[in-house]
Amino acid sequence: MRPPAKLNLSLVVLDRQPDGYHNLHTVMATVNLYDDLHIRISDKPGIRLSCAGLPSPKGHENLVYRAAESLARHNNVQPALEIYLNKRIPSGAGLGGGSSDAAACLLGLNRLWALGLPIEQLDSLAAELGCDVPFFLHGPVAYCTGKGEIVMELPHRCRRYVLLIVPDIRTSTAEVYRNYTCDRIRAEEGVSLIRYFLQRGDLDGLLTQGINSLTGSAMTLFEPLRILQHKIEDMNISPVHMSGSGSCLFVTSESHEQITQWAKQIHKHNLAQTFEVNFHDHGELFVEVHHGGV
Repeated sequence: MRPPAKLNLSLVVLDRQPDGYHNLHTVMATVNLYDDLHIRISDKPGIRLSCAGLPSPKGHENLVYRAAESLARHNNVQPALEIYLNKRIPSGAGLGGGSSDAAACLLGLNRLWALGLPIEQLDSLAAELGCDVPFFLHGPVAYCTGKGEIVMELPHRCRRYVLLIVPDIRTSTAEVYRNYTCDRIRAEEGVSLIRYFLQRGDLDGLLTQGINSLTGSAMTLFEPLRILQHKIEDMNISPVHMSGSGSCLFVTSESHEQITQWAKQIHKHNLAQTFEVNFHDHGELFVEVHHGGV
């Protein structure tokens, strides 16, 4: 399986609810940056997860492990699994890699164990794992509301090229949200803008607006991220936007050549890791299940 990363084309965060979560209005889309996930039936009971590539949580701390555990528990399955995860999507960057891996695990095990669960049941389990996880069961583009778990798939597509700029900075999602103060008027204007561009079917236009309620909070909390943004903009690479709660920044263009040139400039100054990506036209989660060897 190739779980993809996501980009927030827009993110409006409203007031905090009694349960501690905020109401969101966000448009998300998957891009062609992937992790690799392989799952096979083992002759030994339990769940054994091995990880390679970029750093990722181990054991029960990993959403893949918890996804497998949750699906087994809810369906009275005694798991006997070997799972291999190769991380290519940076963690703690606002790209949803962990959530995507968890969704892929649910889809893969639903097939591997021949459970035949409808997507609605998987949605419920996904929401328990994390607010972004349900999106990855749908995609490639969706308008997500509530805590992010209410997913409305969209027929529109984004055609612009994107340069992901991933610094060696890990932002804390919990901290960014905790330090966020909702400006109700500005948030409502953001929601109106999202709906305007969706009604026009213009995701490219929405993307260029750079709507993200959390940018101010993240830049205030993490000064190196703010400094990085200014350095990039001083190189005439702009406007620089942020995905989710960070730390991934991004710039977009209609020209692939422009994106490549920007990447060279950033590398020349050794500012951050970059990924040149584009958006999916359709769902591209490649699902393979193995009853024998990986």
